[in-house]
Amino acid sequence: MGKKRGTNGPRIKGEHVTIDQSLTWYVVHTLPLHEAAAAEEFQKLAMECWLPRYRVTVVRRGRKVDMQAIFFASYLFVGLDAERHAARWTEPLFDSRHVIDVLGRREPLAISGKVLQALADRIAGVDETDYAKRRKDAAMLEIGEMRRVLSGPFMSFFAEVEEVLSNGVVKAGVSIFGRHTPVEFTPDQLGEVA
Repeated sequence: MGKKRGTNGPRIKGEHVTIDQSLTWYVVHTLPLHEAAAAEEFQKLAMECWLPRYRVTVVRRGRKVDMQAIFFASYLFVGLDAERHAARWTEPLFDSRHVIDVLGRREPLAISGKVLQALADRIAGVDETDYAKRRKDAAMLEIGEMRRVLSGPFMSFFAEVEEVLSNGVVKAGVSIFGRHTPVEFTPDQLGEVA
């Protein structure tokens, strides 16, 4: 074990959170170490809050301790409902004694719920993007397998898997007019083993 102590242990994924897509979200800059107090205050005002946290194992006085750390120090996300908060809209964000400012130049910058959901999925280790699915499907292929091409310009040809790249692209050899030609495919373009 090294001499350094503190939060240099391995990070453990955070809990998966579902972000309410109907709300308008804002990034609130709080005083240092006042994120949780600001979140409690906003929740008392019936505002939706998300304070991203992750679990981490740290060494304290020679013992390993699991604790929760805040992902974005001094920041939290607050969701406002247009109907419920229409009268004062973003003013309650500035009323808290724990808040320094709300991100944005002339007015608070609104963030869509989809962007926050993608961030929450990423923090929790849940990756549902097409890129991630393609990488998982490509990892299931084995070098040397012969597969029928299902779509694209080489449809109905047979392709021999030569290499699977880390980005989910499959390099395969296709026999065209008796000549071996290297072609790149996505996993969904290749069918079952022939």
